[in-house]
Amino acid sequence: MSQILIAGASGLIGRELLRQLDPAHSLTLLCRKAGDPRPQHHWLPVDFEQLAELRLPDPVDIAFCCLGTTRRQAGSDEAFHRVDHDYVLAFAALARRHGCQRLIVVSSLGANPHSPALYPRTKGQMELALLTQAWPRLAIVRPAMLLGNRQPPRLSEKCFQAFYPLLRPLLVGKLRRWRAIDASQVAHAMIVLSQQEGGVEVVENERLHGM
Repeated sequence: MSQILIAGASGLIGRELLRQLDPAHSLTLLCRKAGDPRPQHHWLPVDFEQLAELRLPDPVDIAFCCLGTTRRQAGSDEAFHRVDHDYVLAFAALARRHGCQRLIVVSSLGANPHSPALYPRTKGQMELALLTQAWPRLAIVRPAMLLGNRQPPRLSEKCFQAFYPLLRPLLVGKLRRWRAIDASQVAHAMIVLSQQEGGVEVVENERLHGM
């Protein structure tokens, strides 16, 4: 049995992780408010601004970070950066303080610290900060647009999913990297990556499709 720490468990990928992880594991789920109680799920309401002061009751074996928002949901560029960059790094530091050796993080296709656009730039800066840390096992996954039943739904994603079946046949050759991916496939890939031997890698969308 592993002690697993998850941030973002109520999101689209996070919910799939909960569904797919072996129920023998003990899961500590950082959240703003507790979700559905289950024997192996320990929902831990926290202030993400105060993760540096948080002390967990048990050491951590594996950490999954599925934190993420949008500029619209966050309300400002600064608030978006705080969630998708600062909170992710604070979560990684929390896991490491509690002995974690394996960290799996959701980023995004096109992440680039030098991008002029806020979303890929923030994701790229987050990746760069993690890659400078000495993790025995670090995997950063870069999915394209996610397919699945997000709660609450995002209008842009609902529109995309409605038209995607018409678009998908056009995404061939170099455009294959932009093919949308089901959240359940991303979660499965993250679990596989967490079980592999040590090393640091960035896993692109094309590889996620094949895992």
